[in-house]
Amino acid sequence: MKATFAIAWRDFRSLFLSPMMYLILGFCAVLMSFFYLRNIIVFAARSRMVMPGQQGPSLQIDLFAQHISLVHLLLILVTPVMTMRLLAEEKKMKTFDLLLTSPITATEIAVGKYLAGLYSVLVLVFISLLYPLGTGFLASFPMAPLFGAYLGLILVVSIYVAVGLFTSSLTESVVLSVVLGWILNLLVFFVGQAAGNYSDPFWSPILEHLSMAEHFYSFILGTIRTKSLIFFISISALFVFLTQRVIESSRWR
Repeated sequence: MKATFAIAWRDFRSLFLSPMMYLILGFCAVLMSFFYLRNIIVFAARSRMVMPGQQGPSLQIDLFAQHISLVHLLLILVTPVMTMRLLAEEKKMKTFDLLLTSPITATEIAVGKYLAGLYSVLVLVFISLLYPLGTGFLASFPMAPLFGAYLGLILVVSIYVAVGLFTSSLTESVVLSVVLGWILNLLVFFVGQAAGNYSDPFWSPILEHLSMAEHFYSFILGTIRTKSLIFFISISALFVFLTQRVIESSRWR
């Protein structure tokens, strides 16, 4: 475990101090600021149009959910860019061979790299959380549904990091790693979207369970389900395991 956290801290520090990290954070902050301010203006206008006795728009659904959806879209795009350096760049710079010859296991390397990528992406998630929290100065709202939605976002991000790490382990090309990460992230997210088109009693429940969007939406609504927690953790663990097998196979080449 000591070697795992040493790798995680070294790579996290390298990612966090890189100019690319600040470019990504700045770009995402500008987009989030623009769209969140626009959504607040639209939300306020809709609230003023509510007639007496009618139910007004919900902060959780009509403001926070839209913000989280934008953050999720940004994370699909930027996570592979942030994780490409974890293994692909090390292979390109020939420092990966040093890891393979060091007295640490492939599991420690894979988990350490995964934690480094996860810590880096969580910085962006934390920055995005400041926007809804800042809304507390303008209106009162229950915090539990918001934190539940962000728990779902963190679990989704953990999958994207694991996928990005896996694609980074497959190639020396950082560009190819990013492209593969985008493709796999989209496939993982939309793989169960066809569930609504099937009436088959066998396939429909399977596709519904595999729908990451369905699990994620339940968190946005403030519902934390055990099967969703198991689903997210299992998919993340699967891709970290696949990365571990790629690293282990590299030692025998």
